[in-house]
Amino acid sequence: MTAWWGVRCVWLRHFDVYRKSIVYGLVTTFIEPLLYLFSFGFGLGSMIGKVNLLGVELTYRQFILAGIVAQTLMFQGFFEAAYGSFIRMYYQRIFQAIAVTPITLSEVLWAEIIWDASKATFSASVVILIGSVMGDFSRWGALAALPLCFAGATLFAALGLLVAAKSKTIEEISYPQYLLVFPMFLFCGVFFPLATLPSYLQWLAWGLPLTSIVSLTRTLTLGTPLQPQVFIVIAAWLAALVPWSRQAMSRRLIK
Repeated sequence: MTAWWGVRCVWLRHFDVYRKSIVYGLVTTFIEPLLYLFSFGFGLGSMIGKVNLLGVELTYRQFILAGIVAQTLMFQGFFEAAYGSFIRMYYQRIFQAIAVTPITLSEVLWAEIIWDASKATFSASVVILIGSVMGDFSRWGALAALPLCFAGATLFAALGLLVAAKSKTIEEISYPQYLLVFPMFLFCGVFFPLATLPSYLQWLAWGLPLTSIVSLTRTLTLGTPLQPQVFIVIAAWLAALVPWSRQAMSRRLIK
């Protein structure tokens, strides 16, 4: 049985390590969304003007900022879990070291997912804060989006943990990175409405989790119409990835 005091101890251990390089962490957290904002929101946005999304007219800056929230969850959650957990497991052997204490392996893995999700949620919250300060997001909608951020971050953290568990070398993480993560980044509605894609690509995009997270983020922050299938897609991916990633990592560590 999982004891949450053990999860908390491991989470705090990761946080203590993060605090040692917190300046670097904060700088990179703020710089990335600002670069996207200036290059796409101001640069490309000045050329595009308005975007009509499901009958709602948005500036391209509003449109892209909401997409950046979702893609931040994906990149931060996936990369922290995939590379971070692989290093902690394979090179530093931190998982194995903690598991020989009274803290169980189950608690270590829950703490890993929650820590990775926490970092990704914080990064996405920075983007939401920027959007709110600039007046692009509804402030109440921005607050309502925070639980979605954590759910989405947990989903991508679990995906990253699964990839780390299945990868024999750190280089193998590049395969799902380029074959799954980057295609989601390009084709799941971050940069353009899905309606501009051919119908078969739209169906494919809706099967991927980032599309639903992008859509629900825009619904909460910008007031676009809710597409009910987003809840089914997000819940299905969470239900599949979280137990699968934990089981895969457990098997990898017990070998």
